[in-house]
Amino acid sequence: MEKLKFLGIGGATNVELGSNSSFLKIDDSLLLIDVCESATEKLVSNNILEGIKNVYITITHTHFDHVAGIGVLIWYLNFELNIKPNIITNDKFITSIKKLFQITGVDYDLVNFIKDDEFKMDDLTLTLIPTAHSTSLDCYGIMFKDSNGLYYYTGDTKDINFIEKCVNDDNVKTIYTEVSEFTYDVHIAYSDLLKIKSDKLILMHFGSMKIYEQAKKDGFNIANLI
Repeated sequence: MEKLKFLGIGGATNVELGSNSSFLKIDDSLLLIDVCESATEKLVSNNILEGIKNVYITITHTHFDHVAGIGVLIWYLNFELNIKPNIITNDKFITSIKKLFQITGVDYDLVNFIKDDEFKMDDLTLTLIPTAHSTSLDCYGIMFKDSNGLYYYTGDTKDINFIEKCVNDDNVKTIYTEVSEFTYDVHIAYSDLLKIKSDKLILMHFGSMKIYEQAKKDGFNIANLI
């Protein structure tokens, strides 16, 4: 899998880096992971939607900083580009997504709902994996797979044990992980990542600029912000 590119790599209140949202473009297909509030403007201003015919959107969880821009993007794709996006979900999570659309006025007929095991873009597939973050929401990490191996995207999580397991798994090539100054009982603490530091790790969703600057000094890989 090519390295993901990011529209934002910040936590919810890290306005300098923008809310965490990433994408992968292969030929005329685009995959988006979470949709930050400024996603549509950034996609348009950076010509990322140019030549795109197929759009796939997967959501890790429904905290506002991860889904605030999804309604506008769905409208833009439908009404400006005549593209009906595909929402990647599973039998459990679809209930939360449909509720989100209902209360924000997004008609279901503007999207296609597809299960995670139905998604394929070139040789890339994905699986939504439940993770520990907010006790009040369904929260997922994403395990990607292609002919070269596995790639894990944490979403928001506090499960450092699963990240360490992926670091020690030769089949897992890359791990995109969130990071914060402290766990706050919902996030990954920077001090814990230091203990398992690996070239596999690519840091994203920085809780503060302090951690962002420290991670650069300590030689961590940083997610590619456009």
